[in-house]
Amino acid sequence: MLVTPDDLKTELYPEIIDAITRSDDSQVVLQIKAAEDFCKSYLFKYDLKALFGTDSEAPTVVDENLKKTIKIIASYWLVRKANPNVSLDLFREDWELMIGNKEVPGWLYDIKSGSVNPDWPYKPDDVETTEVESETNSSVHWNSNKKRTNSF
Repeated sequence: MLVTPDDLKTELYPEIIDAITRSDDSQVVLQIKAAEDFCKSYLFKYDLKALFGTDSEAPTVVDENLKKTIKIIASYWLVRKANPNVSLDLFREDWELMIGNKEVPGWLYDIKSGSVNPDWPYKPDDVETTEVESETNSSVHWNSNKKRTNSF
């Protein structure tokens, strides 16, 4: 995991997390996993293994803005689960800033659309396919048909 349950304490006080989850850390891990999967759906063209790592490997590219986004999403989902003395509006504003939508794009939405291009590695080419995925996923891509010659 890119974000640990202890990392989430920068967004929510530990006593608030304990009140929401009733001191069950598995609930925090579940929301963090869901937040990471949510981010992965936006970042499909990047090397997700490098950005998020695997269960056995740490990520090779650590981006603090991506970690912050995951923490905000996980915190928002935790706060929605139960709202003990926490202003949900503040978390909604953070959500809109980091994720956004078509009307008001946020950071993840801008990355997905290509208007923001972080310095992250693209998904590596799969040698099993005929298409070169690294070229398809870059911000500049072209394709052409062979020139046709007519003879009569």
